Amino acid sequence: MTVKILAVDMDGTFLNSKKQYNKARFLKQYEQLKQNNIHFVVASGNQLAKLVTYFPEINHEIAFIAENGAHVVDAGQEIAFAHLSQQQYVEILKAIDSSYISTMVICGKKSAYVHRSMNAEDYAKVARYFEKLTVVDDFYALDDLVCKITFTAQENESFAIFEHFQKQSFVADKVLVPVSSGFNFIDLILPDQHKAHGLNLLLQKWQVEPNQVVAIGDNNNDMQMIKAVGYGFAVENAVEALKAVAPYTTVNNEQEGALEVIDLVLQHQPPFA
Repeated sequence: MTVKILAVDMDGTFLNSKKQYNKARFLKQYEQLKQNNIHFVVASGNQLAKLVTYFPEINHEIAFIAENGAHVVDAGQEIAFAHLSQQQYVEILKAIDSSYISTMVICGKKSAYVHRSMNAEDYAKVARYFEKLTVVDDFYALDDLVCKITFTAQENESFAIFEHFQKQSFVADKVLVPVSSGFNFIDLILPDQHKAHGLNLLLQKWQVEPNQVVAIGDNNNDMQMIKAVGYGFAVENAVEALKAVAPYTTVNNEQEGALEVIDLVLQHQPPFA
C-alpha cells in the first residue's frame, strides 16, 4: 500500500530532550517526501504559534494538527478551530477549584493565558511550550476563543489531578475530557477533537485512506491517532499504554526514531516493502 501521509507528534517523538531535531537530515527527507507526493503532518498538543517555529523553511506548505486536534491548518489555510462556547467556558471556570487557578493555562486562538498568581517556576516551564503567552488578572475577562485548558503539575501530582477532573460534572457531561500529554501536563480537551479527528479532516481533504497513513507518537494523547492509521509507530521511549496498541516501534527520540521511520518509508523497507 502506498503511503500518502506521514504524521508525527513533536515532544518526546520528533524532538529530542533539547526540543531539537536533526534539521539537515530531515529537510533532505522532506524533499523526497514531496517528490513522492507524501504529505508531512505535525500533530501535537502544542499551540500552532509554537509549532510553526520548528519548521521555518516549510511551515507555509505543511499541515499542522495543533492543540491536540482542535486546530487544523494546511499550508497556511485554516481547516478547523474547535472551541468552547462562552457559556461553557464560564461554567467550567466556575466548576474548577480555585486552588488550580495558579497552575492553569487557558489555550485560546490568539494566545495562551496564565494567571498572575502562577509562580516563576511554573511560568518558566509553561513558557517553553507556548510561543504566545499572556499573563492576565482575570480569566473571566478573556476576549478569545478557548479550545483547551491545560494544567501544569508537579512530578507526583499528575494522576491526582487527572482523577480530580474525572469526577467533575463537565467531564461527566462530556463538555471537556482530561488527557495526559506527558511532561506533567494534563489537558482538558473537547471530546472527539483529538489528533485522530484532526487527521481525519486532512484525510477527507486529500482523499486518502487510513491504511495509507503513517503516524508516530509517544504518549496517551497519540493513542487514537496511532490506532486510526495503517502504520502506527511508538518510539522506544513511549508510555507502555501506547506501545501496547502500536503495531510497530522505532528507536527512541534521542536516536531520531521518527526520522528512522521516514527512511523506511522512502527506502521501501519493511513494513513498507
